Amino acid sequence: MRILGISDVEEDWLTTYYDHERMRDVDLIISCGDLPARYLEHIVTLANVPLLYVPGNHDTDYARHQPEGCISIEGGIRSFRGLHIMGLGGSLKYNGTVYGLSLIH
Repeated sequence: MRILGISDVEEDWLTTYYDHERMRDVDLIISCGDLPARYLEHIVTLANVPLLYVPGNHDTDYARHQPEGCISIEGGIRSFRGLHIMGLGGSLKYNGTVYGLSLIH
């Protein structure tokens, strides 16, 4: 199984210049935070694989607009092909709002 982890930086090869070859063997995408909802929506549409996400410490807009077509794992556990994935919030010391971290077991 191949998992693509993304966070913080928007990459053009995942949207504007989508690279089918680089994504050919990707089975799952996990966003670990600090990416705009619209960006995640674009990726999940092009990649056509499940996209799990947690909000990062800068994702305060998720309260108004969660990424459509994507699955929030914040505070929960999801299973994918026998892999258990848990989403947890991060340190409250950062900015007093929303935090993100993903753990895979």
